Amino acid sequence: MKLILTQDVSNLGVIGDTIDVKPGYGRNYLLPQGMALLASGKKSKELKHRLQYLEKLRAGAVAQAQEIAEKLKALTLEVTRKSGPGGRLFGSVTYRDLLELFQANGFKFERRSILLPGPIRNVGAHSFMVRVHTDVRVELSVKVIGQQDAEQAAQALAEQAAAEQRDAEAGNEPTLEEE
Repeated sequence: MKLILTQDVSNLGVIGDTIDVKPGYGRNYLLPQGMALLASGKKSKELKHRLQYLEKLRAGAVAQAQEIAEKLKALTLEVTRKSGPGGRLFGSVTYRDLLELFQANGFKFERRSILLPGPIRNVGAHSFMVRVHTDVRVELSVKVIGQQDAEQAAQALAEQAAAEQRDAEAGNEPTLEEE
C-alpha cells in the first residue's frame, strides 16, 4: 500500500515521503490517525501542492525543538533512591522516573522519546538521550544519589570506626622484629 506521510513518523519517514507499507498497518493505524494519505487520487495531488507549506511547518517545528533542547541542556536532573553500602540501588531508575522528572520541570515527552541504554542500577552520573524531534536529539545526564537507611548508615560508620581503631591498635603494638 503506497501512502504519503502528512506527519513525521519515527522509524518510517518524514512529511511528504512516499512510503510502501503493509495494508493493515496503513489502513488500521496510519490513515485513521491522520498520519498519511493514499498516494493515489485527488487528495494525494492536493498534498503534493501543500508540501511546500508543510516543509515550512516542519522547519518551524525543528526550530522549536532546538529551543527546547537548549532548555533541556541547562536542566540538572537528580534522583534519590535507596541504596546499599556499595552504591548499588535497591531497584533501578528507568525511563518512567525520568519522565516524572521532566514533567516536574514543565517538559512533556512520550515514553519512546527517552533513549536510555538500560535501567540505571548504580549511584553516580549516567548519560542518556532525549529525542525532542525526529531531527533533534539531546544528550543529558542524570545524577543518581544513594540514600541509605539510618540504621545502615550508622552501622557503616560503626564498622568504619572499628576498622580504624583496629588499625591504630595494630600500629601501636610492637612487632616481633622491633624487639
